[in-house]
Amino acid sequence: MSKSNGDVVQYFKESWGQIILTDAAGRSYTLYATSGDVDLNNYELPPAPPAGNFDIRFSSGRIAEDLNTATQSISMNGIQYPVSVEVRNLNITLQDESGKELNAELKSGDKISIANESIHKLLLISGEMATPSTYELSQNYPNPFNPSTVIEFSLPEDVSNVKLTIYNAIGEKVTDLVNSSLKAGKYSYQWNARNVATGMYIYELRTDKFVSVKKMVLLK
Repeated sequence: MSKSNGDVVQYFKESWGQIILTDAAGRSYTLYATSGDVDLNNYELPPAPPAGNFDIRFSSGRIAEDLNTATQSISMNGIQYPVSVEVRNLNITLQDESGKELNAELKSGDKISIANESIHKLLLISGEMATPSTYELSQNYPNPFNPSTVIEFSLPEDVSNVKLTIYNAIGEKVTDLVNSSLKAGKYSYQWNARNVATGMYIYELRTDKFVSVKKMVLLK
């Protein structure tokens, strides 16, 4: 999906958590757990279909939610039991509305089966992103951009000195987005380039053990 100015506003990052629900008829749907600065209004789904039709969504009506801000719930309609629930890149506690029929802690890669046909809503009590296994610097998005873009990176361990630096095309430093110690995890930072000129820019993630550089383009 795109805004009228051409900026990309909807997509799903590989670093996001995934909750994959598959019913006995083989119908599958994936919901996403976001991280960082994400406009969740861009992930609104169309109105739910009439009762009895297959539909899975966050109860907010979205396909993506930030599970770290509040307890979220998933509505399931028109499904055939048993339903399998698999999580990827995410650690959650999954319960039914009463907390008595279902209470399971799932780590990334875990899968459970729900056979109780009275369960139509799932509560997600927590949404801790799984610790990354490697250092990674992702491509910024959107790209090209105007005037803001988001840069994400992953740290598999606590790092005492992390630098995320932006340079112009001739190698002059424009700004440090990060210059601090950080815990292991996935991070997302926004750069607002309103006060710099159109052109190509370079961003670098540097630690004592890892260096990665990527390019991005500002079009005004």
